[in-house]
Amino acid sequence: FFANKEKLDPLLYQSAMYDTILETKQAVEALYHNLNTLQSRSGNQLPFTSINYGTCTEPEGRMVIKALLDVSISGIGKLHKTSIFPCGIFQLMKGVNRKPGDPNYDLYRLALRSTAQRLYPNYANCDWSGNEGYDPNNPKTYFSTMGCRTANGWDINGFGQTKDGRGNICPVTIIMPTLAMETKEKLKNKKLFTGNKDFDEGLLVSCFMDYLDEKIGEAKEMLIERYLWICKQSPDSAKFMYENYTMEGYDGKNIESAMKHGTLAIGQLGLAETLQILVGCNHTTEKGMMLAKRIEQLFKDRCTEYKKEYSLNFGVYYTPAENLCFTAMTKFKEKYGEIPNVSDKKFFTNSMHVPVWEEMSPFEKIDIESQLTGYSSAGCITYVELASSIKNNIDALEEIVNYAMDKDIPYFAVNVPNDMCTNCGYTDEIGEACPMCGCKKIRRLRRVTGYLTGDYTEAFNEGKQQEVDFRVKHFNNNLEEKVKRNEPH
Repeated sequence: FFANKEKLDPLLYQSAMYDTILETKQAVEALYHNLNTLQSRSGNQLPFTSINYGTCTEPEGRMVIKALLDVSISGIGKLHKTSIFPCGIFQLMKGVNRKPGDPNYDLYRLALRSTAQRLYPNYANCDWSGNEGYDPNNPKTYFSTMGCRTANGWDINGFGQTKDGRGNICPVTIIMPTLAMETKEKLKNKKLFTGNKDFDEGLLVSCFMDYLDEKIGEAKEMLIERYLWICKQSPDSAKFMYENYTMEGYDGKNIESAMKHGTLAIGQLGLAETLQILVGCNHTTEKGMMLAKRIEQLFKDRCTEYKKEYSLNFGVYYTPAENLCFTAMTKFKEKYGEIPNVSDKKFFTNSMHVPVWEEMSPFEKIDIESQLTGYSSAGCITYVELASSIKNNIDALEEIVNYAMDKDIPYFAVNVPNDMCTNCGYTDEIGEACPMCGCKKIRRLRRVTGYLTGDYTEAFNEGKQQEVDFRVKHFNNNLEEKVKRNEPH
């Protein structure tokens, strides 16, 4: 073992170390290979897997972390493809890996290299205020997340901030733009609008908030019904999981003993469009942000109340809505037609995100979304879109990630274009044809929600495809020029 170095012959120790490094790397390569070729029981789909790492300072742990990152950077197979799974999540913690001199700072820099080239890892903020009370000596309590965004808050049933062995039991998502339009139509039909802009706006917002409150209550009832149904299932339905404590707390009798530690998530869709309907602007404005905070506070207050009342872990969830963004918009347009800045596209904006077409710097996007992420305990993600040239300036990328952590963002990701020639394996931002061999069969990999997928032009519906096409790079001119000159920002 590593600490035995002084008692062994240096040559033998070095030889053993070399073998250990090689075997560790090969084990990680096998892990990546298996997770990118196996199929889940639903068929035709890779198993969704995530690994949270980055805080272990023991030499053995550092070796494993380095292997995970090295293999991520190298890619898999003869073409060195960017791996879809596992989703790597690097846990950032002050005093451990955030600054030069910290024991794992070198691994943080390696993680940034991997992010710039392979999109993974994402970054989990162990110092996030929403995870207060965690035990620094117990890694099971560190803030961690499922790769898409799902997280577990404080367990009211005895596990506290422990994350291992807990999960999202079931989510329900509220389509807020539809509620806003239903409210507006009801007031119109009842002829309650006066023509006074301030009065009408205030009435609309007040009635919407009441309606939303009602729907949050209905979502709670739906979650309880689903939870009770799940708890009726026999432990034999997932015998391995319970016997091996994949879900912690199983008492050997019924699965509710384990399920009660999980999360019941009340999700949301389309905050930006909802604000447009209600007050004519989104939360990139001061007026829109004020209302956004009222809406999110209502979600948070109700989940806190339900958590105490039912002794179940209700939490606010910023839904990824891979399919719902399109299906909900399709139904909305059938009923209400095209409304500027609301339904003049094929998708609703994901949860409380800034609309993808809004031009701003990465720091501005972080400033806006960081005002809302604290309302969520069941999972959220903030990401920025950067050019592929960021891989030439890791210092700039580090500053962006550190800025997000310092702004109390719990979970942060960076999107860079990842196009790969299927003939020669060249990977970068590619136009119609590969600049190396001229091949036009290009695999276009994008983070459409939280996880990566295959080619987004084939793997997602029209709404998500259009959303990706609408995305702008969060790069101001000043930052872009510094990246070109390879200067720190």
